[in-house]
Amino acid sequence: MELRKVMKTMTAAAAAAAIVVSGVGTGITEVRADDKVQIRFLNGFTGGDGGYMREITDGFNASQDKYEIVESQEKDHYLKFKSGEYDLVVIHGDRLKTFADDGMIQDVSSVYENAGIKLEDFIESAQDIVQVNDGLYAFSLDIHPLVMFYNKQLCAEPPKTYEDIKKLNEELQAKDPNLYAMGVPGLGLVEYYYMTMANQNGIELQDGEALKFDTDEFADALMTYHDMIFTDKVSPSKLGLDGEFKTFVQDEESVGGTQTAIALTGPWFYQAALEKYGDDLGVAPVPLLGNENSVYGNAHTIAVPSNVEDEEVLNGISEFMKYLYTPENLINWADAGQAPTHIATKEAIQKEADKYPLACANYEQFDNCKIAPQVYNVGEQLKYLNENIFNMIVSTEDLTKEQLMGELEKATKTALQVSEGF
Repeated sequence: MELRKVMKTMTAAAAAAAIVVSGVGTGITEVRADDKVQIRFLNGFTGGDGGYMREITDGFNASQDKYEIVESQEKDHYLKFKSGEYDLVVIHGDRLKTFADDGMIQDVSSVYENAGIKLEDFIESAQDIVQVNDGLYAFSLDIHPLVMFYNKQLCAEPPKTYEDIKKLNEELQAKDPNLYAMGVPGLGLVEYYYMTMANQNGIELQDGEALKFDTDEFADALMTYHDMIFTDKVSPSKLGLDGEFKTFVQDEESVGGTQTAIALTGPWFYQAALEKYGDDLGVAPVPLLGNENSVYGNAHTIAVPSNVEDEEVLNGISEFMKYLYTPENLINWADAGQAPTHIATKEAIQKEADKYPLACANYEQFDNCKIAPQVYNVGEQLKYLNENIFNMIVSTEDLTKEQLMGELEKATKTALQVSEGF
């Protein structure tokens, strides 16, 4: 018998005595076997943001006595989702189509209705993300674009263009050859880098259900990062995983003593950057590196697995969504450095801009932020660029465009095979 049903049939005395303990990414959750309808919520918030989501779920559990969110925060939460039984799961916006196509999540229109929530309660770009295959497959939680941190001691004003970055680099190098304007990573956030460059140059990568990379325009855009390192030398060379952030916070063991004034990085590094620099930390939109202001990002959404049919559980999910999507509760997510897409919460955050500088900087980018194209198994289609090509671009000084085109042809062929199910 399913664990939840067993719990519901226990006597009150047995329920008070029975405790199930489950390990999660940010600690241990004790699950009491009582008369509450339990909703198993799986997410990957194992970093600094996990505690803030826990505040939300704990708040919901304390707000009523009928339902209980049992939250699991796991680094490999997608693998856990595929192998386990859950009632709610956080899915990145660029993966919604894949999970919908695979029949693993269900249309949640009825949950919206029961919760008294409308799609129009969210910003327009968030509405687009959660609508897949003519259905409504998730609730939008946030959008997290690439963002710029800057050290006010090295950079009084945030650069707005690439010319500003080059000028800043000249000033820093004149003071100390170990000081650079920025760092370009070889691994980690590379997808955010090359997709931002594609967006800023108006390059459309989607070709039907596959991604197409082997164009002159995309090759030229990618070579910009090569030139940043080996021609303009605004970045140290051969930085590894998360090198853009490690050089910014001067992780000497990892980057050999070099330091950068700005970091184009992910908002999830905000707490670590704030601990390092305090009031000297600045936050701003990503500079213009190409032809138009645009940025790449992803999104967190909350979906319901397709096998969830229990009406009591679905009612509990609706009640949780009704609780979550109110400014007084969802603003906890902004405390984590995230930028909620719920309009009423966004407006509340912007009224306290001094308290939420990262969320407000990201809101400035929302109109120009694009996530990956909605194609099947997009992560696998991008894998060759993420693991091979970008690192080659930023570590091979004598790389030619012709050599790069050869690799982009391989990436395109791989993406096509993935889209066809091979």
